Amino acid sequence: MEIIHQQPQIFQLPPRHEQLELFERRLPKNPYCTDTFRNGVQIRSAATATRRRYIQVNPPWLRSWVVLDLDYNDSALAWESAHLPEPAWSSMNPLNGHSHMAWSLDAPVLLGSHDRQKPMRYLAGIENAMRVQLRADPGYSGLITKNPLHPHWKTLWGRYSYTLDYLAEFLDLDRHAVKRKPETVGLGRNCATFDHVRLYAYREIKSWKQATGRGAYVYWLKHLYDRAQNYTHNEHPLPLDNRESHHIAKSVANWVWNRFDIAASDERFSRLQAHRGRIGGTAKGTANADKRAAALRLRAEGMSYHAIASALGVSRRVVIYWCK
Repeated sequence: MEIIHQQPQIFQLPPRHEQLELFERRLPKNPYCTDTFRNGVQIRSAATATRRRYIQVNPPWLRSWVVLDLDYNDSALAWESAHLPEPAWSSMNPLNGHSHMAWSLDAPVLLGSHDRQKPMRYLAGIENAMRVQLRADPGYSGLITKNPLHPHWKTLWGRYSYTLDYLAEFLDLDRHAVKRKPETVGLGRNCATFDHVRLYAYREIKSWKQATGRGAYVYWLKHLYDRAQNYTHNEHPLPLDNRESHHIAKSVANWVWNRFDIAASDERFSRLQAHRGRIGGTAKGTANADKRAAALRLRAEGMSYHAIASALGVSRRVVIYWCK
């Protein structure tokens, strides 16, 4: 294991440390950071946060890095035995050999966007498969990582960024799917919370838009944020950070308030109800035809109208009508 200043043989540093510069450029403006989790995490400027041992590398609305926690000894090069491409960096704890690995995405993925749901779900599947293939910690939320710039860690830097399709070539997404609900870990929590909030918003937007008065949208946004917070705290072992919940709520609130077509939705619902009614009517007609045939047969055998009605679960008047 070699540190960055010793030019590691496995990870060749490109000129001017391209991945290091990309890391600094992609940092959130005010990331979470800390030197020890016993003191909790704080929000600080990027300049201050880069001096802490642990740092938030992905903004709440974007995934620029896939970050995994390898909670076992001598794991800094585990990507090789797992047959995965080299990460952008691997930061190892020199005391126990546990590591955090991060893969750089060539095109960062926007989270919680109605127009860009497919890449988010694709990335969630890739992240899950990589976690299983590397035996990474399923309880790791991905929010805070070992700061690769901090001298406490032994950090190896890689050379490349990857597209989602390229990463997927190294994975069997079906075979390595997470056995328990994938939405309980990692990026899957964002997908599940986003779906929960947007489906709820579709049902409720009509009554909210009918409410007049100043600040209706502000209350709408606050309501969806509370909904997102309640859901993730009730459903996920490691809930989403409140900034992630706020971003999801804001994305859903804006899109549904400004772009959701209530009239078209009502029309689709009316057509669905009519279709269900036709199916129900056909089924009911078939059932009644069977009962009518049974009533005629039982009446021919000499059974009374009252007894037939009791046997078939219909009224005596209906039995008389059928047998005329």
